Order: sequence, then structure tokens, then C-alpha cells
Amino acid sequence: MLERVSIEAHAVLPERDANVVRDALAQSLEFRAGLITDERDPRLLHTARTIRILIADGACRSADALAAAAFVDTVDRSLVPMTPVARLAAIVNAVPHPDADDLLERIVTADTDVGLITVAERLDHARHLHLRDDLDRHSFHAGIRAVYAPGARRFSAQIARRMERWADAFERRLILPH
Repeated sequence: MLERVSIEAHAVLPERDANVVRDALAQSLEFRAGLITDERDPRLLHTARTIRILIADGACRSADALAAAAFVDTVDRSLVPMTPVARLAAIVNAVPHPDADDLLERIVTADTDVGLITVAERLDHARHLHLRDDLDRHSFHAGIRAVYAPGARRFSAQIARRMERWADAFERRLILPH
């Protein structure tokens, strides 16, 4: 996955910036690999998939945002190392936690980098929710519908559409049948 993300980053960023993204992701993936032993665990490649969503669906071309995304996991914070770069830490720390009382406001008033990371990161978790037994699926789905999809519209119509399609499919497959 590191090579795939590296190729995608090199396609849209200058070489120096793409290498910054690659190095950040390599650090994140190495840290995760030391904590997650099952190579099929969706948490293992979460940060890599978030970066791919940012590039492909969020049209993100900010090397700082892409590199910072390697250090964001709002569900499993213990699975990301501390970033050694202060400017990236500032972005990471600005990503709102899903339990924030003013979450929608924090998302829609976020700067572009923080907003894109917030919604891309949540979309990746949503896409793999069916593989997780440790999360409240109904609450997660409700948060996507009420907060994240509307917030995503400010930053990326494509990410917002993907969230809405995921929520529709999730309802049809996992909520309504019960």
C-alpha cells in the first residue's frame, strides 16, 4: 500500500512533497504493523486509505494535509505515532474528535486541510465499519448522516456523495433487514 500511495502522490505533487507524504505514511504504517498482527485487520491500512481518499476524491494537493493524515485516527488514536513535525501536529490536533458537542460546527468552520482530513478519515472508517465489532454501527451511521456528510459538502462534493452512498447501502444491508 505504501508504494501505491507513493505513486499516487507523485502523480499530483512535486517529488519533494510526495516524498514527505511517503515518509509520513511509512512511519505510520510501521507503527501500526507493530501493534496489529492480523494483516486483514482494516485498521492496519486506515491511514493509507485516508490519504488515497484525499488525493482521489478530495482533490487534495496539500503535502502538509496528506502527510498529516498519516497521523490521524479518530477511532483508534493509540494506533498512530506522534508526528515529529510541528506543522503537521497542528493539523492533526485540529481534527475534531467525533464526540465533540459542536462537531458539525467544528467541521464546517475548519480550514480546508483539517476539514478534508476529517471527512476523508471518517469515510474510510465508514467503508470498513462492517468489519468492526468494536464500534456501535447505528451510532456511527447516524453521525455520518447528521454531521459528516453535510460537513463534507463544504470541502468535497465527491466525498459527500460517497458518504451518502455508503449510508444508503449501510441502511439497506445492515439496518433495515433487522
